[in-house]
Amino acid sequence: MEILRQPVNHSSAWTGEAMRGTRSWTIQWPAAVVAEVESAAEGLRASGTASPAFRHRDFPLPRAAAFLADVMHDVYWERGFVLLRGLPIHKYEPQLLRDIYWGLGCHWGTPITQNAAGDAFAELADHGRPSIADMARWPHSDPCDVAAVLCVCPARQGGSFPIASSMAIYNRLLETRPEGLECLYRGFHHYLRGGETPQAPFGCTPVPIPVYRHYRGVLSCVFNASSAFQAAQRMGHVLPDEELALLDYIIELAHDDEFRLDMALQPGDIQLLNNHTVLHWRTPCRNWPEPQRKRCLLRLWIDRSAGRPIDPDFRRGYITGANVGLPVLPIQERR
Repeated sequence: MEILRQPVNHSSAWTGEAMRGTRSWTIQWPAAVVAEVESAAEGLRASGTASPAFRHRDFPLPRAAAFLADVMHDVYWERGFVLLRGLPIHKYEPQLLRDIYWGLGCHWGTPITQNAAGDAFAELADHGRPSIADMARWPHSDPCDVAAVLCVCPARQGGSFPIASSMAIYNRLLETRPEGLECLYRGFHHYLRGGETPQAPFGCTPVPIPVYRHYRGVLSCVFNASSAFQAAQRMGHVLPDEELALLDYIIELAHDDEFRLDMALQPGDIQLLNNHTVLHWRTPCRNWPEPQRKRCLLRLWIDRSAGRPIDPDFRRGYITGANVGLPVLPIQERR
């Protein structure tokens, strides 16, 4: 296990201070790209096909493909995040919107299932309750390569989407807590939220999942303090004070204005994040009184495992189960 002792000198090690001084991370949809995407979706509708029962080849985008590839390059190999703005979702009825979103996901990688039910989409609709707002306390990464969140309806007030670079946080850890790196490379057990199995006693990962690993010259991160705390409780473990303090310190750094970048999503915005280099969370919100105006987000989890070199210990994930993290295939291919 090689511990990186040098700072990360890469565009993914950005700070919130630096990103607030530029809008290079906000990309407007070109009109020609939107037109081709809409045409591909209408073609699917004419054939009687709907998401998630189609793949990349069923959603041809000969001219828009280069634009989508450039966006994903920024997300997966450079800065680690992009905000796509200007998709005219007010024109689309719900199924057409899902078809367009799914088609984009198929061009960015392989969409994967997100829960034990095998759902391809996660509809993140909330009512501003404290149980939802708790996300504000827990900066984390999702168990996939890239997370995409489409804003269908924003909240009435609040409800921003902050992010922080786990690479920039690593650089600060090198300066201030280098003695904690061994613990972070060793990692923590995580609560799986999917029940006990013979392979996952106590409903937790059977082995610790690293927070950081340096693999084939590339540093990557997996961070979820909440599920690590829950796993320790379920397994009857007491995390040492120094380890608790280390997790709290990472959370503190993510929230600090030096590292934190807030995003306010508008209808049609798509936030794309590289989970190996970016932590994210959602802040509390006040919603509209009308049910049809409650904040609603659509999330895709996208696999790009053929690209970035990832330590195999990361691939054990911290959400498991027979239907989680699997490629979503058309019915005729699910055999």
